[in-house]
Amino acid sequence: MRNMDTTVINDNPRSLKESGHLSSRGILIVLSPNFFGRTFIVDRDSCILGRSDNADFSIKDDLISREHCRIIREEGKHFSIEDLQSTNSSSINGRKLKKKQQLCYGDRIRLGSTVMRFFREEEVS
Repeated sequence: MRNMDTTVINDNPRSLKESGHLSSRGILIVLSPNFFGRTFIVDRDSCILGRSDNADFSIKDDLISREHCRIIREEGKHFSIEDLQSTNSSSINGRKLKKKQQLCYGDRIRLGSTVMRFFREEEVS
């Protein structure tokens, strides 16, 4: 039996809004049981996620390629994600990632059987 993804994407404009004081760092938080709560801080212009020990963010999920995808910080304020021709592809908010795509606050990223959310670090004013 295949695991069916039953996550509902809420298009309510009042949900998951970013604050007006965001830093230049991104945050990925793993939500799936295999690594629940694991956090990755994206504080460089390019970070590789994959199964390899050489990846910037190593995730030991057999369905993730050694170099699965890349998170890119552009102009110090926007973040994008691109799949690196992984075997099992990447998805954003339930849609297969076919080309580089800008990440938005609260986006749901799936790599193999690992699910995570993207956020921006918020500065305290």
